[in-house]
Amino acid sequence: MRSRPFQREKTFGCHCRLLILSPSMTSKAPFQKLAHYVPAYNAEFSGIPVKRLLEIGVANGGSLRWWKRKFPEAQIFGIDVSEKCKKHAEDRIEVIICDQANREEMAKIGKQHGPFDVVIDDGGHKRYQQMASFEALWPYLSKPGCYCVEDLHANYWFGCNPFSAAYGGFVRDAAKLAHVLNSGWIGKKHPVRWLVGKTPVVVDDLVKISFYDSMVFIHKGEHPETFLVSEET
Repeated sequence: MRSRPFQREKTFGCHCRLLILSPSMTSKAPFQKLAHYVPAYNAEFSGIPVKRLLEIGVANGGSLRWWKRKFPEAQIFGIDVSEKCKKHAEDRIEVIICDQANREEMAKIGKQHGPFDVVIDDGGHKRYQQMASFEALWPYLSKPGCYCVEDLHANYWFGCNPFSAAYGGFVRDAAKLAHVLNSGWIGKKHPVRWLVGKTPVVVDDLVKISFYDSMVFIHKGEHPETFLVSEET
């Protein structure tokens, strides 16, 4: 007897809920994300014509199939370090075996399979892995495009990030990008000017950064012309 699709939630951590979709809703494997992730995806990816989507971290393949259903015209790519994940490849889903911390190999994937309209990093959750992937793949992100790093709460866990948890890991790296976004207004001798040069990658085409609980969305696009508008009252 075929099971009926269902959705359920359970408490995760001190204030978050885990959203679980049954296998019958995602074809083969359950899709598990923090419950507030889905509305965040909807808000941040709206307006982007998603034709090529890359997710780092395949696991049971549930999220790849969920993305396939969400974007019916998109080619979905998944990256994982485990050879076992190859079994999740199917029509419109390609699984690539790679260590996300290997900048050179990640850049090769970007060059061969990109540009990507959306990248979601749900991989190893370690700061050095997130940084390596971001540096390698940002040049292969479309305009408009969005690079999402999720499960950032792991950046504060010393068990997961023993060398970077004390200062927030990739959360702090992403926060520095705000200075890049506003760099046109920062004078050469301004005290924070040095931070612009300390950012992880050249992101002259950065147009927006959105932070959510445990997530950051970094948007790439064309800069609109900046000018002063005045109105008579």
